[in-house]
Amino acid sequence: MRSLRISRLARGASLALVLSVFASSAVAESTAWDQKAVTAVAVKLAKAVKDLNLTVRKSPEATLGSPQRRAQYQARESLKLLVGTSQRLALQLQAGEDKDATLPNYRRLQLIHRDAEEDGKKAHIAAPTLETIASTQALLEQLAPYYEDPPAAVAPTPQAVR
Repeated sequence: MRSLRISRLARGASLALVLSVFASSAVAESTAWDQKAVTAVAVKLAKAVKDLNLTVRKSPEATLGSPQRRAQYQARESLKLLVGTSQRLALQLQAGEDKDATLPNYRRLQLIHRDAEEDGKKAHIAAPTLETIASTQALLEQLAPYYEDPPAAVAPTPQAVR
């Protein structure tokens, strides 16, 4: 029984580590828009999210009525939304839509991703799934700089006329 608790604690710690890596991606510097590069990353992301969804669906379910089971189902629902949103973003970019046209979809993807992260913190996640999550996160991190706005130039403040 004690080894089971230690095992769960270790899994929880590894999940926390992975999620903290995810959180660090929130700060990204702006990169000039490159339609071809952004499209390539978005297509890879759509495939990775789809693969992640399949991996999570194959994972064993938690005990009936447990908070982990509810969190699992919530995470699965968030993943379904991520699949659709990431595929839509990839299709928009493949159709030649630019940053302004795809920005709302990218932002929606980020919001759903944050929700999935919160759900994942409550659910039991197997080590292979954590690896898949990490590879998906790496692709999200590659997209982020393209969608960040460059820092605004600070205009000198006019002095009051006397």
